[in-house]
Amino acid sequence: MLKPYPKVASVIDVTLPPYSAKGDGVTDNTTALQSAFNENVGRHKILYFPPGTYLISATLTWPKRWKDHENWGFTTLQGADEKTTTIRLKDGVFRDPASPQTILNCGGFGSADWFHNHVRNLTFHTGAGNPGAVALQFYANNYGAVRDCRFISGDGQGLVGLGLAHRDMNGPLLVKNVEVQGFRIGVRTGNAVNSQTFENLTLTGQSEKGLQNEGQAITIRGLKSDSAATAVSSYGTLTLIDATLTGRGAASQLPALVNFNGGRIFLRDVTATGYKRLIGDVATPDYAAALRLPAEPQTKLLEYCSHAPTSPFPSPKTSLRLPVKETPEVPWDDPKTWATVDSFGADPTAERDSSSAIQKAIDSGATTVFFPGFYRVTSTVIVRGKVRRLLGVGAHVDYTQQAKPTFRVTNGSAPIVIFEHFASLGSAVELATKRTVVFKSLEVKTVTSKSVGDVFFEDVTTNALHFRNQRVWARQLNVENEGTHLINDGGSLWILGYKTERGGTLIETKNGGKTEVLGGFSYTTTAGKLAPMFVNTNASVYAFFGEVCYSGDPYATLIQETRGTQTKQIKRGQGTTLPYSSRAVESLTD
Repeated sequence: MLKPYPKVASVIDVTLPPYSAKGDGVTDNTTALQSAFNENVGRHKILYFPPGTYLISATLTWPKRWKDHENWGFTTLQGADEKTTTIRLKDGVFRDPASPQTILNCGGFGSADWFHNHVRNLTFHTGAGNPGAVALQFYANNYGAVRDCRFISGDGQGLVGLGLAHRDMNGPLLVKNVEVQGFRIGVRTGNAVNSQTFENLTLTGQSEKGLQNEGQAITIRGLKSDSAATAVSSYGTLTLIDATLTGRGAASQLPALVNFNGGRIFLRDVTATGYKRLIGDVATPDYAAALRLPAEPQTKLLEYCSHAPTSPFPSPKTSLRLPVKETPEVPWDDPKTWATVDSFGADPTAERDSSSAIQKAIDSGATTVFFPGFYRVTSTVIVRGKVRRLLGVGAHVDYTQQAKPTFRVTNGSAPIVIFEHFASLGSAVELATKRTVVFKSLEVKTVTSKSVGDVFFEDVTTNALHFRNQRVWARQLNVENEGTHLINDGGSLWILGYKTERGGTLIETKNGGKTEVLGGFSYTTTAGKLAPMFVNTNASVYAFFGEVCYSGDPYATLIQETRGTQTKQIKRGQGTTLPYSSRAVESLTD
């Protein structure tokens, strides 16, 4: 269980005045909670729910406007723990499935500019007698996440657990450590942009579909499904790895996964039991036979791609299977031990320079350094000593990018350093350490590296990344840039859900590097003809990846690869791109 945050203006305890919500499971909190949302969403704040059951009787919304300004996101709902903190719908109020209603609608409008929204450590319970209920309609752009949440239909008859299809342009976003119990549909996604990434998703007891994807670019790792329904129904682009799909009852006459209209799919290490077969397609009754897939009730599929990989040179057709490491965690310290930067003289309004005050907080001996506001930084802050977590509330540090870099991570006694929950981290973070560094739920313009330590990105947006001889793991990585987005120079790079924007080379891999991209797409908005999408120079790459372009200028060159002194290209329309597979280098030193 997460302990309460320190008492600061940017963390709103909904049980305290002026809102005074009551988590007693009896009091109707609709008015109190809506008032809290009306006055605080879009303002880089955390709305904190202590343990309890918060009963409501109507939809809660994140409004489009707060006071006289547009709401551009930057809102976090934080429970104490998903096992102890519940927002519960009163029984028998959302009765009509033809007119769905939600417990919480997280907004969105006709622009992909609702940044950095988060819902975490909460249970949403739709009660009983609510067949028209959707537990959560979530919307975020560039970076945003639903983490450590449960969605429960009390009688199993709710409509949708987690809704991600109610607006177009939803994403990129991350859903991690989420469980959906009951409902007709566990998770619903849709529309063509901007990609959604799932990790550790558990679906149980759905009556129609576990996850229904209606055109989105979806990437899933670690799916567990157990129901009488088809586990995944998809058209669009689907990446599914490390999945266990268990069918019950009527599932024995169904496929575990339905791929509509020849959509692109990549499957790896997928096990299905209790189903008629693993894959089906509504347009091809003998789909499994045509793919030469086994049709017995128990099926384990090691790897399958619906479209044969393309390479300029002869290469194996399977993925690299790079080693996958989980994103490291560090203990959540008692807030009484945190070094709050304001206590050391930092200015949370960003009017005065806070560089020296932040440095004092880091050097105080605390293991968690807390940033409850906005901070101006004019000189580089050194992350050293015992610090293992730098934690924000979703606000900016060095927004004007005066310090170059804003932070430099050097060696210290803590083996792992986590930057977590910032709207932005200034101009750059420079890595000059052997320590593992984690970036989680934030924006950073760039990361420059003079390190050998491991690096992790999770729910991160950036302009450019360049790594040399390092091991990097990324989940839901969004890189938006006009030039080269990401360089892997001799290292190992694994990405689960990679979304890019604008033009320029998306990944350059060279000098024996290994790069594996599992899911995602390029939202090509400018200069598609000016650079190859992927550049590979004497390295190894596997990419299951797509492209959406509304400007009429998509990438003309998809792959440029050099082996030795010979360079070849794959142009648009050649082969079955993407995916892309190449094995110029067969080994990489760990």
